[in-house]
Amino acid sequence: PRERATVVVAIDVSLSMQADDVEPDRLSAAQVAANRFVDELPPSLNVGIVSFAGSASVLVSPTIDRLPAHNAINNLRLAESTAIGEAIFTSLDSLLTVPADGSAEPPPARIVLLSDGQTTVGRPDSEAVEAAIAADVPISTIAFGTTRGTIQYDDPTTPAVERQEIPVPVMEDNLRAIADRSNGAFFTAASLDELEAVYNDIGSAIGYELVDREITDWFVGGAIALLACSLTLVVTGAMGAGGRD
Repeated sequence: PRERATVVVAIDVSLSMQADDVEPDRLSAAQVAANRFVDELPPSLNVGIVSFAGSASVLVSPTIDRLPAHNAINNLRLAESTAIGEAIFTSLDSLLTVPADGSAEPPPARIVLLSDGQTTVGRPDSEAVEAAIAADVPISTIAFGTTRGTIQYDDPTTPAVERQEIPVPVMEDNLRAIADRSNGAFFTAASLDELEAVYNDIGSAIGYELVDREITDWFVGGAIALLACSLTLVVTGAMGAGGRD
């Protein structure tokens, strides 16, 4: 287990997340799945929460305490615009708050970013991805929603009878590019069940690492045990044969 591992969950709260193509709506479904994801992560793993729309904010700095993460997720509120690049920069900044433990290596970390759109304000995604690569932090992205999503934008200057639904189809290409470029994983989800399955896949890969371990003693011990077993069978067989003679 990676005892120092950290994951920052960045959740899009732009207005398009109110679309109800995912029941009951994109944001509510994302909240349910994110809460379950936080619960299922290894207890020793640090979790941070970032929300983003026109800007990005650290709601919870990485911690092993799950209660602040749940409170932050449950209190997410919609806002205008989408700043994915800023969300990545803010997530990277939050990782700097993870206490050092004397190791020369930075703690292993990953950003899990959920969004349904693409950057409309703030620094470009490409700059943020380069910063993540330099920090050796993969970004796993989740494109959440369907191509059928719509919202009704309540513009007070427009008469209610003239308001029309605005299409907000999920935008996958930019999120896929972010994951591919940063050595993360890209996922799509069009329902709460699919989103939870995605989080399960991500959770199984976070918090553990493959390491080389010397297992020669295991094989030697096993070989000795098998040899002893073989000798016992040989002796037993010889005694049985002698009795019959």
